[in-house]
Amino acid sequence: MVKNKSVKKKSFLNWNFIIFGILALILIIFGLTIFRAEFFDIFGIMVFSFLFVLGGWMLLTDVETPDWAAWIVLIIGILGLVIDSWIVIKTFIMGG
Repeated sequence: MVKNKSVKKKSFLNWNFIIFGILALILIIFGLTIFRAEFFDIFGIMVFSFLFVLGGWMLLTDVETPDWAAWIVLIIGILGLVIDSWIVIKTFIMGG
């Protein structure tokens, strides 16, 4: 016999999320006044690398996620990684 457990859903817009979002916006605005926009592509490389690894992991393991979602995450990770890597190489390494 399986009992129906009622699970309380967490609200998407809780106070932690709102405070974190406001702090992130302040840091972005502050960062854009000091650094060029290309500087943030370095962080994009890290994020897209994570998405690339996550998409590959979703496809290779038995986690119950749809294959189409895993392919989308994988493709976004690959394309973003290529684009951000090119921008960083062209701007910071080649000096263009």
